[in-house]
Amino acid sequence: MTNQAYTLDTLRLAASLEAFYAGHSDAEGLPVALRVAMTAANLLPDEPGADAAVVDVAALFHLAGRLDDHARAEASAAIADAWLRGAGAPEWFVASTRSAILGAWGVGGDDVNGRLLWHAAKLDLISVERHADYLKNVPTAAGARAVYLSRYRREYLTFALRLDGQLNMLAASEIYRERMSRLEEWLDEQDAGLVPADWRRLAEVADIQRGVERLLDGEDPAMVRSEMPRGGLPYAEYRGRQRAIIAGSHERILELTHDRIEASRNVAAEKYLESDTIHKPAVEENLFIGARRKARALGLSAETAEDIARLLLSNAREVQERTLNDIAQRLSRLHGQILDADSPETRTEEADIAIPSLVVRTGDQPLARENELIKELRVTGLNEAYPEQRERFAQWFDSPHPYILTGQIVGSRDADLFMQALADGERCKVIAAMATDGPVHLGHAALGNLLIYFQSLGAEISLGFRDESASREEARRTMLDRLLVLAEVGLDLERMDAYLQLDRSVVVESAFELGRATPLSVLNSALGLRLSSSVTDTFLPLLRLADTLHLQQPELGGPCRTLVIDGIGGDVFVRMARNIADKFGFIRPSALYLRPMRSLTTYDDPATGSAVEVMTNAVPQGRIAYEDSPEDIRRKIGRAYTGGRRTLEEQRKLGGNPDPRVCSVSSLHAFHCTVDGDAYAALQERCRSGELLCGECKASATDKLLEYFEQRHQARSRLPESVSERARGLAGIDR
Repeated sequence: MTNQAYTLDTLRLAASLEAFYAGHSDAEGLPVALRVAMTAANLLPDEPGADAAVVDVAALFHLAGRLDDHARAEASAAIADAWLRGAGAPEWFVASTRSAILGAWGVGGDDVNGRLLWHAAKLDLISVERHADYLKNVPTAAGARAVYLSRYRREYLTFALRLDGQLNMLAASEIYRERMSRLEEWLDEQDAGLVPADWRRLAEVADIQRGVERLLDGEDPAMVRSEMPRGGLPYAEYRGRQRAIIAGSHERILELTHDRIEASRNVAAEKYLESDTIHKPAVEENLFIGARRKARALGLSAETAEDIARLLLSNAREVQERTLNDIAQRLSRLHGQILDADSPETRTEEADIAIPSLVVRTGDQPLARENELIKELRVTGLNEAYPEQRERFAQWFDSPHPYILTGQIVGSRDADLFMQALADGERCKVIAAMATDGPVHLGHAALGNLLIYFQSLGAEISLGFRDESASREEARRTMLDRLLVLAEVGLDLERMDAYLQLDRSVVVESAFELGRATPLSVLNSALGLRLSSSVTDTFLPLLRLADTLHLQQPELGGPCRTLVIDGIGGDVFVRMARNIADKFGFIRPSALYLRPMRSLTTYDDPATGSAVEVMTNAVPQGRIAYEDSPEDIRRKIGRAYTGGRRTLEEQRKLGGNPDPRVCSVSSLHAFHCTVDGDAYAALQERCRSGELLCGECKASATDKLLEYFEQRHQARSRLPESVSERARGLAGIDR
């Protein structure tokens, strides 16, 4: 049979499923499935290429299995397969239906039928019928009734109020508005015991509760505030909610921390009073040893005592910093001088290497703390908060790179000295590094764009690859793939140097030389190492220093101006390299700090407890890799985290947040889709004004990225054999 010849008898399908759905956990499974099918039919005109019969069948099967059964998507697909084959459906139709069912629940591929079914199923959750089905089954027993209604408000009503932000189809948004209006009227008519009178605030209150909990967990207040709902909930009520949440946790917090504080307070105080330099590694280690000893006597875990000791240590550092700042200000006033830590003229006043950045200590990603780190590390700010400094820096270039103009290069350290040397025709080298931890993604391409730019200005490019793969052979293959992608986007491999870190003897030899001149206390102070750290943890930083400084060894041309391109979290290694460069007769390296691309999703690393905000291979669902299919790219961007509002009305009224540190789609535009400075500024303004909606912005990014990847694939096929041969030679791979 052909596609045109096969017609599905959906009435017979519905009739044959009636008995199956009779025992469904929803009790109204078949009517729900029929409603989903009808909703999908309403969405069909907006989705060319969808198969009405496929969507119809997939909708009727989408609730197969129990709602709390994680395998229900596969069960539904299996039942659909069996029924369709029994009904004589052709294999292409069976496969399409299976793909739609799995795609709707995020399993397997994502095609147009799957997207339609996903939107239709979500829209049914805001239908009056669905809410009526749920409320008519409320238990009569008081305890069970309270639990049931609480779950209803959390999983259905609050979800309905937030759903609009998840919809990226125009027709689905229109259905949402029409159904939400009917649902609001119906909810207002319900008994107050079932639906709270202030039900419209449920989503807003839930957002605020989550925000307060994030603040209690120590997240950056500026980032939390930027994501809080604006307007709506009165300030007094917000404060009341905040106090209620804190009060509800107060006794639990006291119970958990009282003994911890007592276990470490005396030890901490004694050690601080004994030392005039609290950041000495030995003092810190003694503090932790003493805290663990006292904890054992009280029956607490060593980790518990260390937590509080670390907190006290951080507080003591802050006190010391404030004291030093006060002294500096008094001396400044005494001598009539003005000290400005943010001024680019103070580039020699670098952050003390003995006070490590929290990025190194905790593993926190730098997006949310970007401005805080610029001040803490005393680099020259170049992002959106420093427009005048960015404008002065841009004057070094005849045609500045778009990342400079849009603030994606967030800071520099003596980059003007490098640019002066480059303008004077001196030999200058740009240094960058990549990990060999997985496929090439757009974050790698952003770095590659900068390398291409500086290569066009006459700088020599040196790209090191850190061996983080399972084997050396796998690392070389990954390196080869990255080099070919960089060649596709325009990097001249013949005019650059690339190496696998442990394959280059001069890097390893330089690491040993640098290690002899680097006291262990410096590594401990700079990186927050402990006695429990592995020995390898002390050598890997030396390899990073060698990456930066070995290019000035005599066999590679001797001392010259170098520019490190890294994220601002790598500044600690740049400062260590600058501090040790003079001992070897090297020129202190300069640095430019590139903002990492925002991950498409939010993810908390279970190992560190920190939010992973940047695009990384550690979170595959949050990255766009060069090996991703067009369907994968559409799905990932369609579900990407944005700075949009909960509803279209709020978006149009209040506007969105296009900060690329918050909105992953804005980050895609900034780095790849809308890199022109004026065009990107216009896109941001349309978002802030409420003119640009998230669905339109996602669609634009998707189309541009698909075109970009198509061009890259064509470029790969046109690469001369000499380029491939050069890439294999750099990677150390024989034919």
